[in-house]
Amino acid sequence: MKENFRKIPKWLKLAAVLILLIALGYGVWFFMNKPPVRPPAEFLTARQRGTEISQKVVELTLVTNQKIKEINSFDLNGDILKAMDLIKEAEDKNREAYDQAVKLSEEMRKMAESLEKISLFSGRQIALEAVTLEVTLITNFISYTQTLNLFLSNLYKAIATSDSNYRRQAEKYLEEINAKTWTINSLNQQFLEKMRVFDKTFSL
Repeated sequence: MKENFRKIPKWLKLAAVLILLIALGYGVWFFMNKPPVRPPAEFLTARQRGTEISQKVVELTLVTNQKIKEINSFDLNGDILKAMDLIKEAEDKNREAYDQAVKLSEEMRKMAESLEKISLFSGRQIALEAVTLEVTLITNFISYTQTLNLFLSNLYKAIATSDSNYRRQAEKYLEEINAKTWTINSLNQQFLEKMRVFDKTFSL
């Protein structure tokens, strides 16, 4: 056997070693660079729906804030009936927004339940952080809708009765609403950024 090995040309031995090294190198490269397993379909579906609902929630807060400005304008100009009508419209929008928050929480539940099916650890960690952000957004948004109801109720009474106590209460709640609106928008942007990183991780 040794005799036969000695008869093999040196250049062929070197070529064989070179081919082996290249094959090993390619194997290592493929292992290190192979695309991660695609996230579970239920996670991706819930994520898509959650993103859409989250954006709608943010848009509803912007619509409501615009209505508040219009109410204030009519109030200052003495158009009490129009201001009261807009308050009722804002209350309807607020109920719609609350319903959207409930739907969003359901999608976040589905995402959370499918986290363990994400095989890549780093992807699973990003997804967990995104879900946590969105749950925090939901909590803040539900608090926002409650504060908004208090604001609209006190403002309606202030306009209807000209009682300064109601107006002071409304002004206090309005400050809280503005702060919560900023927080909601910020959390939504952070969630979207996490999802962009998640997509890059899985080449989606």
